[in-house]
Amino acid sequence: MELIRYKGVWYKITPKPYEPEHRTRSIAWAVIRDNITPEEATKLHFEIVRNDYKVLFPIFRKDG
Repeated sequence: MELIRYKGVWYKITPKPYEPEHRTRSIAWAVIRDNITPEEATKLHFEIVRNDYKVLFPIFRKDG
């Protein structure tokens, strides 16, 4: 469980079982900061992770 404060409001973040903490934190922070739904925040999280992996682990093929 984590407590964070944003613009004077306290939020309690409880992770889902078997979900990595960084994913829970990223999704919760996007929901709080950007005022979007959890589904949109999840899509945004995985889009960011995909872009990071493209930079960190480039594919040296023409179709990638």
